[in-house]
Amino acid sequence: MNNVRIDDDIYDGYNDYPSIYSIKDFEQDELFQETLHTSYAKRLIFTPKVPGSAMRLGTSTGFHRSSTGIPIRPTTSGLRPMTAVRGAGYTSSNRQPFDPLNMSSTTKGSASSLDSGKEDTPEEKIKVAERKIMDLIESSVQAAYENNARVALERAREASSRERALIRLQEQAGLSDNHNVDLTFAVIFNLAIQYTNNNMFTEAIATYQAITRNRMFSNSARLKVNMGNIYVKMGQLSQAIKMYRMAFDQAPAAHKDLRIKIMHNIGMLFVQMGRLEEAANSFEWVMKERAEFKAGLHAVLCHFALSHRDKMKRSFLELLEVQLNIDQEDRYNISTDDVASNILNEILKNDDLSKLEKELKSEAERTILCAAKLIAPVIEDTLTAGFAWCVDTIKSSAYGLLAADLEISKAMVFLHNRETQLAIDTLKMFENRESKANSSAATMLSFIYFLQGDYDQAEKCGEIARNADSYNAAAYVNLSACAIRKGELNIAKEFLLCALDTDASHVQALYNLGLVYKKQSMYEEALECFWKLRNIVRHDPQTVYQIGQLYQFMNDADQAIEWYNQLLGIIPCDPGVLQKLGEIYDAAGDKQQAYQFYSDSYRFFPANFEVIDWLGSYFVSMQLAEKALVYFKKAVELAPDEPRWRLLVAACLRRIGQFHKAVLEYQDIHNRFPDNIECLKFLVRLCSDLGLKEAQLYATELKRAEKAKELKDRQGSARPGSRRSNSGTSSRTGSGISVLSDHRSSPTFSRRENQGLSSAGTTRPNRISTTENITEVTSDVSDQTGTPYVDPIGPLPIRPMTSAGKRDDDFGDEELGDDLLPE
Repeated sequence: MNNVRIDDDIYDGYNDYPSIYSIKDFEQDELFQETLHTSYAKRLIFTPKVPGSAMRLGTSTGFHRSSTGIPIRPTTSGLRPMTAVRGAGYTSSNRQPFDPLNMSSTTKGSASSLDSGKEDTPEEKIKVAERKIMDLIESSVQAAYENNARVALERAREASSRERALIRLQEQAGLSDNHNVDLTFAVIFNLAIQYTNNNMFTEAIATYQAITRNRMFSNSARLKVNMGNIYVKMGQLSQAIKMYRMAFDQAPAAHKDLRIKIMHNIGMLFVQMGRLEEAANSFEWVMKERAEFKAGLHAVLCHFALSHRDKMKRSFLELLEVQLNIDQEDRYNISTDDVASNILNEILKNDDLSKLEKELKSEAERTILCAAKLIAPVIEDTLTAGFAWCVDTIKSSAYGLLAADLEISKAMVFLHNRETQLAIDTLKMFENRESKANSSAATMLSFIYFLQGDYDQAEKCGEIARNADSYNAAAYVNLSACAIRKGELNIAKEFLLCALDTDASHVQALYNLGLVYKKQSMYEEALECFWKLRNIVRHDPQTVYQIGQLYQFMNDADQAIEWYNQLLGIIPCDPGVLQKLGEIYDAAGDKQQAYQFYSDSYRFFPANFEVIDWLGSYFVSMQLAEKALVYFKKAVELAPDEPRWRLLVAACLRRIGQFHKAVLEYQDIHNRFPDNIECLKFLVRLCSDLGLKEAQLYATELKRAEKAKELKDRQGSARPGSRRSNSGTSSRTGSGISVLSDHRSSPTFSRRENQGLSSAGTTRPNRISTTENITEVTSDVSDQTGTPYVDPIGPLPIRPMTSAGKRDDDFGDEELGDDLLPE
């Protein structure tokens, strides 16, 4: 590197720069920047390359290395003069300011030392402790907001313990007079709230008492309301009323809303305690201070329970005087030619304020109608006079539009009292009115006529209701019901679809449409309707039953079983559902599971003949006639005039070996039903086996009965000489009783055809029937009666042969080879 030449004039040439250089070139010149850096800025400390050979830096002599590793030799031994281009100590923005004495580090060190000393003072410790306590309180409130009550209580307790430590610290430092009372109140109040949230009522009461008894806390009397709420949760109503009254007395008159709420709570507690007079006085005080619908309705209820007619009327009049101060109709029914204004008006109709106003108006109407329907039957000597007073009173008030709804409610009361004609006369008063009330009245009339069986009049009223209000879904449902009665399923379906277009969530329309689809064997569409209905009404038993039955019709046994089991979860004692499950398992061949469900069905409803028939047949097939006898005797008790069950009882007695009792039973059947051919056959058979002399007498009567039956069949037959078989006919007084179950004999399943139930494809191999081919004919009685004997409950168990006459036929018809013959 070339050394810089030193002239006599040390300031000569500092402002003379070549034209090719610029300020940017100087900033990028490494030698120039290193010179400025080592001369004016903070000097760098370099570690010597060889340990122990450190060089003194910053002097006028010696060499040192730059950041690039290039050795630089100082140019002068004296002070370097100031340059004319840059100010002393000022460099580019990315360099440190001029600090030749390294004063910045010293200043920082002294400041940090001062701060550390300041934190050690008691005042700073107190401030830090207060800040930590407030953080704990905020964290506790946040945890409570997140429904994490346990964590909130833990942090509240920690804040309380830190606050007590802070008080001790202030006492030790002699700063008790500067204690933050608001912080203490916040800590204790939050702790009481968290105790309440964790149902630690005793601790919460003690904490609230610590606040209310301390005079330093202003307005602490309002917390007695919280204490009253806790006593209500604990069931101590008298103590709660005491706390509410103390809070009411100490609340200033300016806090009117608070006083009204406290008095309303006191009235509700009096109602729970049965002190209705005091409760009514509390609600009346609230109505005088500021009339509101809730307090007015409660006052009417109290006077109704006390049977005070005059006070009921007075409270109802006060209820009608409550003003809503809502001009919703005038505000939102403004129509102008400006499209933008109309769009804005439509938007405002559905904003939050409009929804709130609609809710307030709906609540007011519901409250007034509820009070009117409650007191109308009792305020006068007659029901009609009471409703007339309420209607006239409402018409003269600001809620005059509710009078029509009250008159319809009057008709509902008449229907409830089974005074149908009065209800019809009341509803006919709306015929000449053009309003939605007319549509509602016509809908009710249509329903009443439908129940009375006057379907033409019901359809006429349904048309009136539809014409009065084309958006009345109930009118379409009534019209569809009339169409279903006429068998016009397609028309009924159209009416129901119109009803769903008007109201997609109409429950009756969805249910009826599903039934129409089911009658038309459109099971997929019916299933869709009932699925929608289930989403609206989650646990409706009828809907769940229809879904299970549809799956059963679709031959999806697993889904049907699942839905029937869900229905049993809603109604566990329904015998029809238990029978359905038994039928499904019986069709699947699972007799044991089917028996379990049939047995449960019989336990809940022992009068179902179909269940009795199945259970008796099951035990007969299991060769347990003594158990089947119990069920058949029950059937005899339920239907003593039906010979079928008596025949089955006698047959079971035969199977268990009680032949004499069987003969007596058959004789009793013959005395009650002398023309019963099956009974005579059994009597001939048993008397012949037992050697009784009545056998010939019964044989003669059997022939006479058969001839009479044959003559009757010939007279009733279109072809002379034709003869019907007596084995499969069924008659209450005739012969040939079939033991197959007759659905008409079951009162539970008498609606089977109307409900569209079908048991097609379900086979029951264990049914008892005289039409079956039974092989047991041990003694032919054709020589006496001309008809072979048939046992109605199957053959007797085959008696094993003795060993003396046993044939060794193990090999069947196979030929024995020489190798198998004895030697």
